[in-house]
Amino acid sequence: MGHRKQSAPRRGSLAYLPKGRASRILPRVKYWPPYDGEPKLLGFIGYKAGHTTVYYIDTTPNSPTQGLEVMKLGTVVATPPIIVAGIVGYIEENSTLKEYTRVWSDNLPDEIKRKIPTWRPSEKEKIEELKKAIDYLEEVRVIALARPKLAGLPKKKVDLLEIKVGGPISKALEYAISKLGKEVNISEVFDRGEFIDVISVSRGKGFEGVISRYKVKIQPRKKRKTRREVGAIGGRSPAYVTYTVPRAGQHGYHRRTEYNKRILVIAENGLEFTPKGGFPHYGLVKTEAIIIEGSIPGVPKRPVVLRAPARPPKEVEPPNVIMVGVPK
Repeated sequence: MGHRKQSAPRRGSLAYLPKGRASRILPRVKYWPPYDGEPKLLGFIGYKAGHTTVYYIDTTPNSPTQGLEVMKLGTVVATPPIIVAGIVGYIEENSTLKEYTRVWSDNLPDEIKRKIPTWRPSEKEKIEELKKAIDYLEEVRVIALARPKLAGLPKKKVDLLEIKVGGPISKALEYAISKLGKEVNISEVFDRGEFIDVISVSRGKGFEGVISRYKVKIQPRKKRKTRREVGAIGGRSPAYVTYTVPRAGQHGYHRRTEYNKRILVIAENGLEFTPKGGFPHYGLVKTEAIIIEGSIPGVPKRPVVLRAPARPPKEVEPPNVIMVGVPK
């Protein structure tokens, strides 16, 4: 072991295994937190635009900078209105959720009409079927439709995501029916100063070795074979390589969730804090947008899912934003 005596700190984290490629660029939401307030959507779809600087008065209790002006990094996310294209009702079967039925709106944009069956029953028939099964429903979700072209992206294909409707089942179903075929804005889902979870796919870096992937040390100069590898991959027994041994493979393009990111600004026009010439690799934000404190995974133009917090912290007074961007 040399100068390391009998042990050495482990290289690389095992918190995210397996480190495989994400199955889709718009991640699915695996968990929706409970919510008992007035019915509303518990998530939204946005598109990462870039970063900016936010100056605001810190209102965090017991913070060293409480009451002082602070400067923080902010991530701008374009949030054009989404369309409630359908409703899905779920029942419980064998302790798991199973789809009971779904309703597609008759008023849909042309981008999605070719993706759903044309022989589907009418909207009224399916709504009546949902209402009759109100006593058996465990969860109500809407099929949210986001149009990247409204965010100024060249992508033509729309993004679809099931979003849970929070609140009691009866009120949640009424809310979903009232919004069927209509637009929902970000201001109807989240408020300024609220904490949210951000689910997105990180920046892809391709196939990488153990040095880049796990940050292990490069072997000494007199190493007999290659230097950019681990010293040993295990003994003769068991006759396989355990999962804890750093190995080469996919690096980046992983589905990741960041908890409790605070919304600093919600604006109807993203041009208010778009820099001159637009954001690098994105351009101008011409739609509704929000600024999230800190950074989020992904590259510009990548879709992100904004979700109600699964581990909500203590409520904090919304910050008093003074200025966004670099002072002139």
